[in-house]
Amino acid sequence: MVNALRPNDSPGMKGMQQFGQMLRELREQRGLTQEDLAGLIERSVQAVSAMERGQNMPRLETLIRISEKLDIPLHNLIKVFDPTNPTDPDRAPLEALITEASRRLSNRDLLIMLKIIRAFSDN
Repeated sequence: MVNALRPNDSPGMKGMQQFGQMLRELREQRGLTQEDLAGLIERSVQAVSAMERGQNMPRLETLIRISEKLDIPLHNLIKVFDPTNPTDPDRAPLEALITEASRRLSNRDLLIMLKIIRAFSDN
């Protein structure tokens, strides 16, 4: 999808493929089929399939539904399209897995994990 006002701001194939890979992994982690996800977000199975293959970029309304139904922050879904945030293809799915795992932790354990992550990022 190209932004008509700012054509250089289009998501690009790489971002769309990364989004598709992340969406597929999030769906599979939750034990959902493409048909299940399509029903949840009120889209066709063909639309979900095209998103997962990186052939179609969902509209904001669809991204919001995906965020709500898969219980993942919207910014985690769209960061692969941020041109100032270079990501390799493996990063977005890994970050999504960490976010998902962190939801099951207590506040105490989250603080411990934050300290561990900061220790790694300071090196």
